[in-house]
Amino acid sequence: MKAVAAESEHLAERPSWDCRACGKPWPCDPAREALVMEMDRVALAIYMWLNLEEAAQDIPRGPVSELFERFIRWTR
Repeated sequence: MKAVAAESEHLAERPSWDCRACGKPWPCDPAREALVMEMDRVALAIYMWLNLEEAAQDIPRGPVSELFERFIRWTR
């Protein structure tokens, strides 16, 4: 898994987990597209699960189902 940090890339800003580039909840559509291109399905699911765990610590106020939808369901 490679990640190149650049201001124009759609990366998560912590602790909000909003996209640095567009301000939408991360992973935004451009981030999802890039992640799908960089990883196979299994690696993507594992990577997003790890992000879900960290996001749950940073933004615990929301229902778990919303975080699951945001981070995991789209990887199928």
